[in-house]
Amino acid sequence: MNHTNHSRLRFNFGFLLEAPLGTNRINEISYPTIQVGNDVTLTPLQGKFTATRTSEGVYVNGRFQTAIHTDCVRCLEEALVPITLQLDELFYYPPETAPDNEDAYTFEGETGFIDLSPLVREISLLETPMQPLCRPDCQGLCIVCGQNLNKADCGCTNDEFDPRLAKLRSLLK
Repeated sequence: MNHTNHSRLRFNFGFLLEAPLGTNRINEISYPTIQVGNDVTLTPLQGKFTATRTSEGVYVNGRFQTAIHTDCVRCLEEALVPITLQLDELFYYPPETAPDNEDAYTFEGETGFIDLSPLVREISLLETPMQPLCRPDCQGLCIVCGQNLNKADCGCTNDEFDPRLAKLRSLLK
């Protein structure tokens, strides 16, 4: 008996492959937490998408609201950053008809299954901010002792300054 671990974002659209062109199906999803790939966890993943039969396969279009687990660039604590995912992709069928590039998505062989996990993972990583913050007013780490300034004040003083700016500093007094 084969116990393959399938993705929760794997859908059977075999019925669409036999349907007339333009036939569609709206799918709603709502997961409290889902892991898409070994390195991306989304909490929650909610939204809906439409799968439409085309002459080349099945076109998937939808929008998901979620938050991605990442690290804050200021304090290095875990951050849950809200993102919106826009799906807009053609899954080719049969798979041999896909263009000769690595970016083309296809059905799983001759089956009627599509796994959206790789697509959702890719879009999630692209939508993650370059400098994610745990919160907008994050104080970060003390540059002297490394204390997380969101949790406590360390009492360190940083009197070092660039001597080239000494003239400007005298204006502040």
